[in-house]
Amino acid sequence: MPTELSEEALRLLPSREEAPKCSSHSQLISADPCGTALSVEALILIETPLPWPKPALDHPLLQGLSSTMETSLGLTRVLAVVPRDDEPGIGVLIYQRDEVGAKSWAFRPQSPADLAQFASDIVTMTPDQLATTPGYLDPPELAVLICTQGSHDICCGSEGTKLANELEQRAPGLNILRVSHTGGHRFAPTAMTLPDGRMWAHLDAETTLSILELTGDPSTLSAQCRGWWGAPSGPGQVAERAVFQQIGWDLDTLPRQVTVTSSEEGWTVNLLVALKEWSVEVLRGREIPTIACRSNGGLPAKATYEYTVSKISPP
Repeated sequence: MPTELSEEALRLLPSREEAPKCSSHSQLISADPCGTALSVEALILIETPLPWPKPALDHPLLQGLSSTMETSLGLTRVLAVVPRDDEPGIGVLIYQRDEVGAKSWAFRPQSPADLAQFASDIVTMTPDQLATTPGYLDPPELAVLICTQGSHDICCGSEGTKLANELEQRAPGLNILRVSHTGGHRFAPTAMTLPDGRMWAHLDAETTLSILELTGDPSTLSAQCRGWWGAPSGPGQVAERAVFQQIGWDLDTLPRQVTVTSSEEGWTVNLLVALKEWSVEVLRGREIPTIACRSNGGLPAKATYEYTVSKISPP
């Protein structure tokens, strides 16, 4: 019995006879995914042949890189991405968070040694200073990154791959990137949409397209939002989502800054959106179990917490 779990969380565990997938269980207990998104200033995606080890950055091609590292772009998440063509060299895609949206570049180092040099140079050199050889046109700004790393978690491997296949059939021209672990596999299929930099949980093809086309209802879709990459994880992303529910898709066209301060009861989050300031009070919510995938009774399980918004102003 996992003694670190509260009575509330213990009641949410599957029975000892059950061994559910972690993604199915999180949906069953209606786990709120918000607060679990990446909080970074840039992404570096490197075409890496399958199979990927766990973690993917242990791949021989990616030596010298860390999953999260400081670069000239700021705090940067490095991800493996499934190669999409047979061009010579190693495709490298860079997405950097801008005041609004994201900027993108592409490079194509011609050998592992060139890639290693890039990994060293990007720490201090901006992309326009790099000596790498351009391989193809800059990637489309509109993209969806889907975690499909089955070696990390079966939910991402199965559910993420299914989503990527469906999107490729539904939207052949869409820039779909099958990437390594982005966290939150219990919310699979999970993805990040660009240029808005939002991460999403339990997606299907129809919902993903409604997000990319801005036709979905933000007040409904927000229940699947893991957070925005420009807000601190946890209360900061929960507060930003609360403002997203108020403003809708227009929020992603506005510059914003998010500041989190601890309070006696929880956290006060201030969001400066364009010239308007929002204040959001966030409390710790229920304790829920993060179960071991396909393990009897979900054990061993870890305690995690959700967050709730108690006040938002202006309303």
